[in-house]
Amino acid sequence: MLIKKISKHNFRLLAVGYSIWLTAVSLMPLDGLDLPSFSYADKIVHFFLYFFLTLLWLLAFPTWLYKRRIIILIILWGVAIEFIQEYLVPTRSGDVFDALANTAGALTGYKRIARLLPHK
Repeated sequence: MLIKKISKHNFRLLAVGYSIWLTAVSLMPLDGLDLPSFSYADKIVHFFLYFFLTLLWLLAFPTWLYKRRIIILIILWGVAIEFIQEYLVPTRSGDVFDALANTAGALTGYKRIARLLPHK
């Protein structure tokens, strides 16, 4: 299995890189971008972005000690990004439903992968 061949160190690099990328994309202006326009498209995108963020961090730190801390930090980060968008980034607006989609993605990622990881 490919996941078993990738070391924790590599997952840590991926998790940090993806986190930086996600934060940058979340705070940059979206003017001129051709985004999907079907109903709830942005909520689906938020869900999957935080789903994969959670998977990467849980694979980077797979022990039981870190699992709960990781999910709490990711949920808080998703809420903080929406707050920052609303109050500190003039070209973006925060959305409670985006924060809920972030949280749902993180919790789903946690639920899907946490039970497969060691309980050390």
